[in-house]
Amino acid sequence: MSDASPFPVLYRVAAATELREGPGPEAKALRSLNADQVLTLIGTAGQAWLEVEATTGQRGFAPAGLLRKQVAGAKQPSHATEAFPWRNVDRVNRDPKMLHPSFRNKALRTVARLNAEGIPFGIYEGMRGPWRQNHLYASGRSRSGRFLTPVQAWESLHQYGLAADFVLALEGRWSWDDDEAHSAMWDRLEAVGADEGLVSKPGERPHLQLADVALEDLRAGRLPPNTDQAWLTAFRWITDSWGGKPAGPKLG
Repeated sequence: MSDASPFPVLYRVAAATELREGPGPEAKALRSLNADQVLTLIGTAGQAWLEVEATTGQRGFAPAGLLRKQVAGAKQPSHATEAFPWRNVDRVNRDPKMLHPSFRNKALRTVARLNAEGIPFGIYEGMRGPWRQNHLYASGRSRSGRFLTPVQAWESLHQYGLAADFVLALEGRWSWDDDEAHSAMWDRLEAVGADEGLVSKPGERPHLQLADVALEDLRAGRLPPNTDQAWLTAFRWITDSWGGKPAGPKLG
């Protein structure tokens, strides 16, 4: 039974076990599953076994009794996709539903794995409209403030829902602290993200984006496949409403 939610259902391995070809201990073992590994639910096979996918993409069955359901930033959105004020340059969109599915699942698994290790990262900002991107770009250039980003609208994968900024949630506040006490946490973010197929950008520790994506393809409207309605609704509204510079991509 597949989950109909746009969010992946994540499970953490509570004790070492094996991924098997079928439901039951007699089925062929495909690989070992170490404690604290995070798996994505594919379906159920009775009450005792779950069909899951490992971070490598390999699918199989694992005993339900040794898995613990995770909640990592996958909250239902507090606003409708169409109602988000994209033109308000001060509003930060943290809704994972609006991320492109090819990036969303990897981002949420990254957060879940870090949370399972006791490292409190969350998604601070996900999909970002071109209005806000140009506003950030203007800081330290055409308006006062410190330098925030080297790229303008449509030059960031945030506009395509293929990037997010991950920030520590410490004592009820977002924290960018990367001092000696927290540096190892940021190193771990980069390592876990890389294991999930996400890459960082030099000088932007919170930023992770989908690997192996060419900006020129995105600008030409050649987007990753397997979209869903939540992402498509948001992205189409943004591209149809944008009349600024640089020009945005055109959807077919």
